[in-house]
Amino acid sequence: MQTLGDAREHFWRVIKMAKACEVDLSTALDEDKINIAEYADMITGCRGCEQVEKCDRLLADVAHLVQAPGYCVNRDTFAELR
Repeated sequence: MQTLGDAREHFWRVIKMAKACEVDLSTALDEDKINIAEYADMITGCRGCEQVEKCDRLLADVAHLVQAPGYCVNRDTFAELR
């Protein structure tokens, strides 16, 4: 069983990926496009990712993405919220 990554680090990683995908998670919450449980699930899913280093490099190199990379567990959610 894989150990989950640090919750705080992945919280910020989800926010950075959302921003790169032009998704405002605060607005999505305010407009009931997602609820707090779904938001927490996004972070938990990210915590289980095995591509963290790849993700961090991508987010460091690219300011905007048309969509999250294929390995991102939140890719579909970001696409729906966009």
